[in-house]
Amino acid sequence: MIFSVVVYKAKISGGVIPFAMGLLACVAVILMVAGVERRFGRVMDFLAKYTMPIFLMHTLFAAPMRSVLLKLGIGSFVIHVVLGLGISFVGPIIAAWIMKKTKWLEFFLYPNKFVKI
Repeated sequence: MIFSVVVYKAKISGGVIPFAMGLLACVAVILMVAGVERRFGRVMDFLAKYTMPIFLMHTLFAAPMRSVLLKLGIGSFVIHVVLGLGISFVGPIIAAWIMKKTKWLEFFLYPNKFVKI
């Protein structure tokens, strides 16, 4: 974190240093998730089941949420981030539940279940 502030204050952009900081950030996030997994194992297992729907549909839910918030005149960064992250997870999970009930919709999430090669 301190290194990030130093690079920002020194106005260093491009090259190896920002790339290395990006790699460090990725490693830090992976280590944090690994550490939290012990405490929140069931939640992580639940989210792992819906990784593909979340990956495929998070933008389809987050972008309209942002548009609605802006139309309502809500410009708070905190509200945008919290509601955007919330709908990015909850929306695709609900959509996946609905898609699982109808087999022809589930094809769009897991086509390998239906196509035999």
